[in-house]
Amino acid sequence: MKYLQTSACENTFLLFDFMATKVNSQILLEAHKHLVKEKRDDALLLTEGEFKEGALYLKMLVLGRDGNLGEFCGNGSRTVAAYLYEYYSPIQHYFIKTKQGEHELKKYNHHEYSITLPAARFEINDKFIKSPQKLGDFQYVEMIEPHLVIEKKLQDEELFLMGRSLNELKELFPHGINVNAWHHVDDQTIFVKTYERGVQNLTRSCGTGSMSCAAISKKKYLNVKTPGGKLKIILEPKSIELVGPAILNY
Repeated sequence: MKYLQTSACENTFLLFDFMATKVNSQILLEAHKHLVKEKRDDALLLTEGEFKEGALYLKMLVLGRDGNLGEFCGNGSRTVAAYLYEYYSPIQHYFIKTKQGEHELKKYNHHEYSITLPAARFEINDKFIKSPQKLGDFQYVEMIEPHLVIEKKLQDEELFLMGRSLNELKELFPHGINVNAWHHVDDQTIFVKTYERGVQNLTRSCGTGSMSCAAISKKKYLNVKTPGGKLKIILEPKSIELVGPAILNY
C-alpha cells in the first residue's frame, strides 16, 4: 500500500489515497499495520472522491492507533488540503464530506491551510456520553469529534492520568473521549493541551480540540498555542475556521 507521511503542528499521520474506490475492512487492517509500524498518530484514508461543478468532494476516514475509526481530525484535514493542492492542482476547490455536511479546505500559502466546520455543539450527545451528570468541572464540546474541556493549567502527567482514567470508563464514554485542558496566555491567545481518544495518549496538538476551547472563549479571532505549534481560529455565528501549518513528508 502506498502512503505519504504528513504532519500538522507535530500531529503525525499516514495518508492513503483510495478516492477511486471504497475502503473495506481489509484495507483498514493493512492501513492500521502500517500506522503502528510507522508510529504515527492516525491514518487518513481518502475515499469516494467525486467531481461536482469544478470542485472535488471526498470522504476522509480517520483510523486511530487503537484500531478504531474516529469522527474527524482537524489537523489531519489540513494535511489532506496540502496533499490535494499539490496532487490535484488543476482543481482549486476541495470539500471533505461528513454526516454534518461538506467542509471547505483552503490554501493560505505554501505551508498554511484551513478547514471550516459548523459551529461547535454544546448539547450532550448520548452516542458519546451516557451519564452527563457526572461531567463535574468539564464542559462538553462537539466539533464533529467529542471533547471534554477544562479551563485549567495542567502538567502533562496530570492530563495524561486524567485522560487515561476517563477513557477507562467505557460505561460512561463507550467510544472514548478527547480531553482538553486550556488556559489564557493573553487576551487574544490561549494554550491548549490534549489527550486524544484514538491515540490513547497526549498528542502534540489537536485541531478539533483547539477549536473546542476557542469556541468556549468566544473570541472572533484567536491564536492558539499547543506543544506542537501555533494555530489560528476564526469564529463566525454559524462556522469556525481552523488555520495552521501542514506538511507533506516525501
